[in-house]
Amino acid sequence: MYYFVFFDPKDGVRRTQIVDVYKKFAEHFGKKLPQFKFIGLYVRNVLLGSRPHYVAIWEFPNYSDLDEWNRVFAEDKQGQKLARELAELTTAWEAKVMSKLI
Repeated sequence: MYYFVFFDPKDGVRRTQIVDVYKKFAEHFGKKLPQFKFIGLYVRNVLLGSRPHYVAIWEFPNYSDLDEWNRVFAEDKQGQKLARELAELTTAWEAKVMSKLI
């Protein structure tokens, strides 16, 4: 299973800010939930087409692992703080869970 997270930066936010905060977020949750493997954070280099500007991709073994993520997140004050820091820099969040076909 793959978890795709799409988002845009708020006006005036620099790429380095997004990278720094998302890296901390990914490292934190990678330790808390090792079944979630962070694949990477991607950015459009050429601003052709419509949003999103950023895409983060995670891989995990089972759909039910999302329940574990939610349980851990609900109790994890540091993880919630990192999520708030990221939300302060970004807008227009969308997420999709997808399965690889080929």
